[in-house]
This record gives sequence, C-alpha cells and structure tokens, in this order.
Amino acid sequence: METGLYIHIPFCKSKCHYCDFCSVANADSELIARYTNELCRRMHEWKSRCRQRKFDTVYLGGGTPTLLNADQSATVLDTARECFDILPDAEITVECNPATASEYSLAAWHALGVNRLSIGVQSAVDSELRLLGRIHKFADAEETVRAARAVGIDNINIDLMIGIPDQTVESLEYTLSRYIELDCSHVSAYCLSVEEGTRFYKSRDKLNIADADAVADMYSLVAKRLSESGYEHYEISNFAKDGCRSRHNTHTWQCREYLGLGVAAYSYFDGERFGNSRDIEAFLRGENIVCESYRPDKDERMSEYVMLGLRLRGGIDTREFYENFGVEFDAAYGQRCRPFVVSGHLKIENGRVFLTKQGWLVSNAVLSEIL
Repeated sequence: METGLYIHIPFCKSKCHYCDFCSVANADSELIARYTNELCRRMHEWKSRCRQRKFDTVYLGGGTPTLLNADQSATVLDTARECFDILPDAEITVECNPATASEYSLAAWHALGVNRLSIGVQSAVDSELRLLGRIHKFADAEETVRAARAVGIDNINIDLMIGIPDQTVESLEYTLSRYIELDCSHVSAYCLSVEEGTRFYKSRDKLNIADADAVADMYSLVAKRLSESGYEHYEISNFAKDGCRSRHNTHTWQCREYLGLGVAAYSYFDGERFGNSRDIEAFLRGENIVCESYRPDKDERMSEYVMLGLRLRGGIDTREFYENFGVEFDAAYGQRCRPFVVSGHLKIENGRVFLTKQGWLVSNAVLSEIL
C-alpha cells in the first residue's frame, strides 16, 4: 500500500504575523537537537507497523525544516529510510524560507534525496512581505530559486498569498508577473486567513484587508493569469506545470493514507485519523501526545471523500465512489447537488461530479450544503 510520510519540524527564525502553525521562533540549538533525536526515536517505534507499506512521498514541513544543520537533516532522512520503505522515485519535499536557504544548504538537502522544494514566498512586493512579518525580500526568493536549480532541484513550488493587508489588484498583477518570470513548476495560492492567537488577530480591526468580493476577484485574476501561462489549475488553491502536481497533497485530496510524525502532525493510517498535540515538552519526554483519534464510519468516509474530491479539477468519479462505498453517488448526494447544477456551480457529466470555476469561488458554501 502506497503511503505518504509527513515530518514536522517546528522551528523558525521568527513568527510571521499571520502564522498559527505550530512553530518555535529562535529556538536554541540544544532544543532543535533534542527534538531531532526524539523524532528519530519515534520513527523506530513505527518501523514494525509499516513493514508492509511503500512510501511514495515524504514531506518535511514546518516551521522551517531548512533550519536543521547538515548532520541533523542527514540523520532525519537516513532514519526515515531505515525505518520506512521509501520508494526510489518518491517525491521528497522540504519547505524553506528564502532567508534561511543557501546554495550550500540546498546542495546538502539534494544530496540527501530531496527532489522538490517548497518556498514560502507569498508576494513579490517587499512592502507586503514586511506587513506579513516575513524576514525575506523578493530578491531572496529569486536567489533561492536560482540556487535550487543550480544544485539540481528543478521541481519547485512557490507560495502566493491573496488578500494581504494593503494588497491591490495592481500589486497582485506585479506579483503574478514576477512569479511567471520565475517559471517554477508549481504555485500554491492561498487566501489570507486571520486566525486567533496570531499577531494579525490582535490588530484585526486596524488591518486594511480587501472584502470577500474583492478577494474573489483577485483569486479569479490569479487563476486566469497562471492558466494562461501554462499552469494547470488542478485543485482549488494549486497550479502545476505538466507532470508537476504535488503528489504528497494528492494523498490527502484522494483520501489515501499518510503518517504524520512530530508535534502537531496529523495522520490517516490503518483507517484511523489521529493528531498530535503541540506540546513540545511532552514530545521530548517521550510521552504519547496523540490528542484526538477516531475511526470514521462509512458516512463520515463518504463525506470526506466528497469534500476533498471536489477540491480537485477532475472532481469525483461516480464509479469509484460506488466501488469504494457500495452506494450510488446520486442516491447519497444527488438531491443536494441538483440546486448547484442548476445555478452553474456544479457539473455532473461523463460519470464525474465537479465544481465549475464559479463553484470554486464559493466552494465552502457549496460543500457545506452538499454535506
């Protein structure tokens, strides 16, 4: 069974103003070393349960995994290969901040088998990056892309944020032009979400953020420009050049199984969904940090399949739905889908059910009604 592997590295140089991910800013070298050692110990605990599995994707996320030094990064990936059967052609991704990557460090990651880089760029406008609390300039991102290609990493994702405070259509146009010039293989475009506990949340009443209609227009602009530039809009927030879809994220969208290791990591493994807490100290003490766990029943699995499948351009194959659940899609969801077919938000044709471009703009509302 092909499975995905996610490894969480919760360390950053500094905390961005919008970030609610589990990360520790400016952690000392001792804490990072202790975390790395414990992470590897826990990989060995999972080894026996994974003997029959083949891992076709590995994703090191954070935080900023490229903050690990050469020995630590080698230890993590070498231990992963020792404990899990990682296929020779596996997609191995590492996230990086342009301010913490160099040609030397990227060469070291590539030598360890990393063949995909995901760079947290967000914008090509330096004033917008400062507002977000990013510690890099766009020139740093350009240099990171150049350095990655120089060491042999050609599969590169760059993140793009929509709805940044003070962002305008004109500034977004500029960002898109610069992104298209970089000609990376993948772009992930996300709308800013102001989450509780972040610096942005505390100052939310003072932020000049575009309203929902303006953000929808910006999203449409992103989709149009990237599609015209040779990117396939294959998932609501993701665009890829030919053959460069994110294999790791596709595991999630297709309800395939994955194992998450480290604090705040989530898993779908042996039919069970479970997540780890953010308690780094408990993790370092070797305690069980699983904070939620459940085995979805048939109705829950069907809902997850529909919710995630409709994020994809190809949507849901009704024959596969029947093969998976023994229920006709129309019998389970047809009545709730029909109003959205009439409104033009959803299509059902040639055995597939999928959201239209209009439907993608209001996907949360459509999905909440269908499910």
